[in-house]
Amino acid sequence: MALTDLMALSEKYEQKIGMSEERLREQLSPLRDLISFFREYPDLFVDFMKGKKNTFKFYYYQRVFLREVARHRYVYATFPRAFSKSFLSVLVLMLRAVLFPGCHLFVTTGGKEQASSITLSKVEELCKLLPFLEHEINWERGQTRKTKDDVCYIFKNGSKIDILAAKESSRGQRRHSGLMEECILIDQTALNEIIIPRPRRLWGLVA
Repeated sequence: MALTDLMALSEKYEQKIGMSEERLREQLSPLRDLISFFREYPDLFVDFMKGKKNTFKFYYYQRVFLREVARHRYVYATFPRAFSKSFLSVLVLMLRAVLFPGCHLFVTTGGKEQASSITLSKVEELCKLLPFLEHEINWERGQTRKTKDDVCYIFKNGSKIDILAAKESSRGQRRHSGLMEECILIDQTALNEIIIPRPRRLWGLVA
Protein backbone atom coordinates (compact mmCIF):
# COMPACT_ATOMS: atom_id res chain seq x y z
CA MET A 1 0.00 0.00 0.00
CA ALA A 2 1.32 3.43 -0.94
CA LEU A 3 2.13 6.00 1.73
CA THR A 4 -0.49 8.34 0.28
CA ASP A 5 -3.11 5.66 0.88
CA LEU A 6 -1.98 5.25 4.48
CA MET A 7 -2.06 8.98 5.11
CA ALA A 8 -5.57 9.10 3.68
CA LEU A 9 -6.76 7.02 6.63
CA SER A 10 -6.44 10.00 8.95
CA GLU A 11 -8.45 12.24 6.62
CA LYS A 12 -11.09 9.55 6.26
CA TYR A 13 -11.71 9.35 10.00
CA GLU A 14 -11.36 13.03 10.84
CA GLN A 15 -15.08 13.42 10.17
CA LYS A 16 -16.02 10.56 12.49
CA ILE A 17 -16.35 10.92 16.24
CA GLY A 18 -15.27 8.16 18.61
CA MET A 19 -13.27 4.99 18.11
CA SER A 20 -14.50 1.42 18.21
CA GLU A 21 -12.71 -1.94 18.24
CA GLU A 22 -14.57 -2.89 15.05
CA ARG A 23 -13.32 0.18 13.20
CA LEU A 24 -9.75 -0.48 14.31
CA ARG A 25 -9.87 -4.11 13.24
CA GLU A 26 -11.06 -3.06 9.78
CA GLN A 27 -7.89 -1.01 9.35
CA LEU A 28 -5.48 -3.35 11.15
CA SER A 29 -3.46 -4.28 8.05
CA PRO A 30 -2.80 -0.71 6.80
CA LEU A 31 -2.15 0.41 10.38
CA ARG A 32 0.60 -2.24 10.68
CA ASP A 33 2.18 -0.84 7.51
CA LEU A 34 1.87 2.70 8.81
CA ILE A 35 3.50 1.88 12.14
CA SER A 36 6.34 0.00 10.40
CA PHE A 37 6.90 3.05 8.21
CA PHE A 38 6.97 5.43 11.18
CA ARG A 39 9.52 3.25 12.96
CA GLU A 40 11.92 4.08 10.13
CA TYR A 41 10.79 7.71 9.76
CA PRO A 42 10.14 8.98 13.31
CA ASP A 43 10.23 12.61 12.19
CA LEU A 44 7.27 11.99 9.88
CA PHE A 45 5.44 10.34 12.78
CA VAL A 46 5.78 13.60 14.71
CA ASP A 47 4.53 15.56 11.69
CA PHE A 48 1.60 13.17 11.41
CA MET A 49 0.64 13.28 15.08
CA LYS A 50 1.28 16.88 16.10
CA GLY A 51 -1.83 18.28 14.42
CA LYS A 52 -2.29 20.96 11.79
CA LYS A 53 -2.36 23.85 14.26
CA ASN A 54 0.94 22.92 15.95
CA THR A 55 3.77 25.13 14.67
CA PHE A 56 6.61 22.81 15.76
CA LYS A 57 9.02 22.09 12.89
CA PHE A 58 12.24 20.12 12.49
CA TYR A 59 15.39 21.42 10.88
CA TYR A 60 16.79 19.24 8.12
CA TYR A 61 19.74 18.00 10.22
CA GLN A 62 17.35 17.02 13.00
CA ARG A 63 15.39 14.80 10.63
CA VAL A 64 18.62 13.13 9.50
CA PHE A 65 19.65 12.54 13.11
CA LEU A 66 16.29 11.00 14.08
CA ARG A 67 16.25 8.64 11.11
CA GLU A 68 19.85 7.50 11.62
CA VAL A 69 19.30 6.76 15.29
CA ALA A 70 16.04 4.93 14.60
CA ARG A 71 17.57 2.61 11.99
CA HIS A 72 20.88 1.52 13.53
CA ARG A 73 21.67 -0.69 16.48
CA TYR A 74 24.55 1.41 17.80
CA VAL A 75 24.97 5.15 17.29
CA TYR A 76 27.78 7.29 18.69
CA ALA A 77 27.56 11.00 18.03
CA THR A 78 29.61 14.08 18.94
CA PHE A 79 28.07 17.48 18.30
CA PRO A 80 28.67 21.08 19.45
CA ARG A 81 26.54 23.00 21.90
CA ALA A 82 23.08 24.09 20.76
CA PHE A 83 22.76 21.10 18.41
CA SER A 84 19.79 19.94 20.54
CA LYS A 85 21.49 16.62 21.36
CA SER A 86 19.59 15.87 24.55
CA PHE A 87 16.31 17.14 23.13
CA LEU A 88 16.48 14.87 20.08
CA SER A 89 17.82 11.89 22.02
CA VAL A 90 15.05 11.95 24.61
CA LEU A 91 12.54 12.49 21.79
CA VAL A 92 13.82 9.29 20.15
CA LEU A 93 13.32 7.41 23.40
CA MET A 94 9.76 8.68 23.75
CA LEU A 95 8.88 7.87 20.14
CA ARG A 96 10.36 4.41 20.51
CA ALA A 97 8.31 3.89 23.66
CA VAL A 98 5.17 4.78 21.70
CA LEU A 99 5.94 2.79 18.55
CA PHE A 100 7.26 -0.34 20.32
CA PRO A 101 4.70 -1.28 22.99
CA GLY A 102 6.11 -2.92 26.10
CA CYS A 103 9.73 -1.86 25.60
CA HIS A 104 11.93 -0.89 28.56
CA LEU A 105 14.28 2.03 27.87
CA PHE A 106 16.87 3.81 30.00
CA VAL A 107 18.92 6.98 30.33
CA THR A 108 22.32 6.99 32.01
CA THR A 109 25.16 9.44 32.48
CA GLY A 110 27.98 10.20 34.93
CA GLY A 111 25.58 10.50 37.87
CA LYS A 112 22.04 9.32 38.52
CA GLU A 113 20.87 12.77 39.66
CA GLN A 114 22.25 14.34 36.48
CA ALA A 115 20.51 11.75 34.31
CA SER A 116 17.23 12.36 36.14
CA SER A 117 17.54 16.12 35.72
CA ILE A 118 18.20 15.87 31.98
CA THR A 119 15.40 13.37 31.39
CA LEU A 120 12.86 15.29 33.46
CA SER A 121 13.55 18.66 31.81
CA LYS A 122 13.50 17.29 28.26
CA VAL A 123 10.37 15.18 28.72
CA GLU A 124 8.51 18.16 30.16
CA GLU A 125 9.70 20.36 27.29
CA LEU A 126 8.65 17.79 24.69
CA CYS A 127 5.24 17.29 26.28
CA LYS A 128 4.59 21.02 26.00
CA LEU A 129 5.76 21.24 22.40
CA LEU A 130 4.10 17.99 21.32
CA PRO A 131 0.99 17.35 23.47
CA PHE A 132 0.32 13.97 21.86
CA LEU A 133 3.38 12.63 23.72
CA GLU A 134 1.94 13.74 27.06
CA HIS A 135 -1.27 11.84 26.30
CA GLU A 136 0.75 8.63 25.80
CA ILE A 137 2.14 8.69 29.36
CA ASN A 138 0.22 7.21 32.27
CA TRP A 139 0.04 9.99 34.87
CA GLU A 140 -2.12 8.08 37.34
CA ARG A 141 -0.99 7.71 40.95
CA GLY A 142 1.48 4.88 41.39
CA GLN A 143 2.56 4.90 37.74
CA THR A 144 4.88 7.64 36.47
CA ARG A 145 7.13 9.04 39.21
CA LYS A 146 9.47 12.02 39.32
CA THR A 147 11.99 12.72 42.07
CA LYS A 148 15.29 14.57 42.38
CA ASP A 149 17.47 11.54 41.70
CA ASP A 150 15.09 9.22 39.87
CA VAL A 151 12.38 9.40 37.21
CA CYS A 152 10.29 6.67 35.64
CA TYR A 153 7.77 7.31 32.86
CA ILE A 154 5.18 4.59 32.31
CA PHE A 155 3.39 4.69 28.98
CA LYS A 156 -0.18 3.57 28.42
CA ASN A 157 1.01 0.81 26.07
CA GLY A 158 3.23 -0.74 28.75
CA SER A 159 6.54 0.87 27.70
CA LYS A 160 8.82 2.43 30.29
CA ILE A 161 11.64 4.99 30.40
CA ASP A 162 13.73 5.15 33.57
CA ILE A 163 17.20 5.91 34.90
CA LEU A 164 19.94 3.28 34.97
CA ALA A 165 22.88 3.92 37.26
CA ALA A 166 26.29 3.04 35.83
CA LYS A 167 27.15 0.99 38.93
CA GLU A 168 27.56 -2.61 40.01
CA SER A 169 24.05 -2.51 41.50
CA SER A 170 22.64 -2.29 37.96
CA ARG A 171 23.99 -5.70 36.92
CA GLY A 172 21.23 -8.07 35.89
CA GLN A 173 18.73 -5.31 35.10
CA ARG A 174 17.56 -5.81 31.53
CA ARG A 175 16.61 -3.11 29.03
CA HIS A 176 15.73 -3.07 25.32
CA SER A 177 17.35 0.25 24.38
CA GLY A 178 18.96 3.23 25.99
CA LEU A 179 20.70 6.57 25.86
CA MET A 180 24.13 7.35 27.29
CA GLU A 181 24.15 11.10 27.80
CA GLU A 182 27.60 12.70 28.19
CA CYS A 183 29.07 9.20 28.07
CA ILE A 184 32.62 10.53 28.43
CA LEU A 185 31.73 11.13 32.09
CA ILE A 186 30.64 7.54 32.70
CA ASP A 187 33.11 5.21 34.38
CA GLN A 188 34.64 3.27 31.49
CA THR A 189 34.69 -0.08 33.28
CA ALA A 190 30.99 0.24 34.13
CA LEU A 191 30.31 1.42 30.59
CA ASN A 192 31.95 -1.59 28.94
CA GLU A 193 30.91 -4.27 31.42
CA ILE A 194 27.47 -3.15 32.61
CA ILE A 195 25.86 -0.65 30.22
CA ILE A 196 26.91 -1.56 26.67
CA PRO A 197 26.27 -5.36 26.88
CA ARG A 198 22.74 -4.80 28.19
CA PRO A 199 20.42 -3.52 25.42
CA ARG A 200 19.71 -4.49 21.83
CA ARG A 201 19.96 -0.88 20.72
CA LEU A 202 22.13 1.85 22.26
CA TRP A 203 22.73 5.54 21.67
CA GLY A 204 25.80 7.33 22.97
CA LEU A 205 26.30 11.08 22.88
CA VAL A 206 29.29 13.20 23.85
CA ALA A 207 29.06 16.99 24.10
